Amino acid sequence: MVIRRFLALFFLLVFCLASAQANQILEGFTVLKGNGYAFELKAPLGWVLDDNVGNDQGLNVVFYPEESSWDKSDAVCYARVRSLDNRVSNIDQQVKDTVKAFRANGDPHVEAKFVKTITTEDASKAQVYFFTGDQFGNNEATAYVLAKGSIHFITLSARNKKAFRDALPAFDALVASYEDLTREPKFNPFHPFPHNY
Repeated sequence: MVIRRFLALFFLLVFCLASAQANQILEGFTVLKGNGYAFELKAPLGWVLDDNVGNDQGLNVVFYPEESSWDKSDAVCYARVRSLDNRVSNIDQQVKDTVKAFRANGDPHVEAKFVKTITTEDASKAQVYFFTGDQFGNNEATAYVLAKGSIHFITLSARNKKAFRDALPAFDALVASYEDLTREPKFNPFHPFPHNY
């Protein structure tokens, strides 16, 4: 009887600990999906994928270095989606709208600069822009992928220039991991089954 109680308590404790960590996965994969879109991202080496902590900020998934946390890290990444509409139907319009929003919210000196294009896992072309001039000294890089009916963003936000520079390789790896799961897959001998999203 004592052994049964001990085992029951042990398994309950293990289950609770596993559940508490289920939303934080070191170097994990995630699929973001919604009305008309589904795409996959993989956390960079040494980074944690967390699909819970950013929910209050409207973020389905966030990423931060393993030794840190979402609220304490000097550099974090997150992903967002914007549906195309009459105001924004391409990446250039989205970048202009982002700068306009920064300026309307008290950052009159924010500027955006196109930096490069990253080819992703599915051969999409992610256009990367750096945003500078934030009143708090933050630095941001955002990669935009134009998909059917929406724009997918992957953003690196850093509290200072050093953290920004140090996190850029992880950001590039995160962007490169992007795979649009709504596109007709190309044959891959290591993944022969098409996605059903």
